[in-house]
Amino acid sequence: MDDYSGKGEIIGGGSHIKENGEGGEMWNFREEAGRRYGYVMSKNFAGIDLNRISNQYLWKKGDELDNVDIVFISTHPDGGQFVTGWYLGATIYHKEYRKRRGSKNQDDWNNIEYLSEVRSEFSNLLPTLKRTFPIPKGKGFPGTSNVWYGDDEIPHVNDFKNELRAYIYCHNNKTNNLPTKKTKPSKDLILAIEIAAIQLTWKYYESLGYNVITVEKDNAGWDLEATKESEKLLLEVKGHKGNVIQFELTPNEYFQLQNNLENYRVCVVRNALDKPDLIQFYPIEDEEYWYLKEVDGTEIIRLQEKIAAKAVQIDF
Repeated sequence: MDDYSGKGEIIGGGSHIKENGEGGEMWNFREEAGRRYGYVMSKNFAGIDLNRISNQYLWKKGDELDNVDIVFISTHPDGGQFVTGWYLGATIYHKEYRKRRGSKNQDDWNNIEYLSEVRSEFSNLLPTLKRTFPIPKGKGFPGTSNVWYGDDEIPHVNDFKNELRAYIYCHNNKTNNLPTKKTKPSKDLILAIEIAAIQLTWKYYESLGYNVITVEKDNAGWDLEATKESEKLLLEVKGHKGNVIQFELTPNEYFQLQNNLENYRVCVVRNALDKPDLIQFYPIEDEEYWYLKEVDGTEIIRLQEKIAAKAVQIDF
């Protein structure tokens, strides 16, 4: 495949592609709000096992590991496997596929799965004619499995990994395309997304006959209140630049969500600055996680708790 930015002819990639002529890999280098999202069909759809990459933690499904380098390889029409491109400093999820909505005006699938992500500037797709770095065959090298961890401590495999890293480093060093410290979006961009998301949510609830007021400056744990007769909804608004839903809840927002199950809504606005799309979610829980379920649909968001700590010196 030439550009991996959407539907198109794809060769190789496992039995699924051979049988169906398409797969989630087709979107691996589509830029989505400054990021790219990677997919591979793993054995039994089990996802990536982070224990094969780092044994420092007891990984649970959905846990994330940052700063992982991912190399994509593909089969050449004339035979043999070659490096197609890479993500540097990517994030991978433990044994979990996540979903994002496709773009209707680009003939995407409605739901596209992914198991890794990276900032766009730290990804590189080689032009077709420059995919010339070959993948060896034999013990310890990539074989029939679509996922190769490279964790066999075999001398000739280690030599290959060193050659591959040198190849990627030299290629990226020429283009100054090596990972650096993460940068945050500009304050102006964040503010524009927030304002657009708030305005769309406000207008939507007003169109349903609600009286809407803002409590954004009150530290209430939600942004807007929508009232109609005896019903009062607490609306927390999360704006997104693109299609992929990823956000954080503050401790207060999370607490209020848990304690206002009946009337708390998380209003997610995709593509806030371009053809915005509002989706409403309400909270539910099971024995392990809290979730957000779409009010008038089937989309589900899992809430994964994170524990932080602040360090202060108390003695000499």
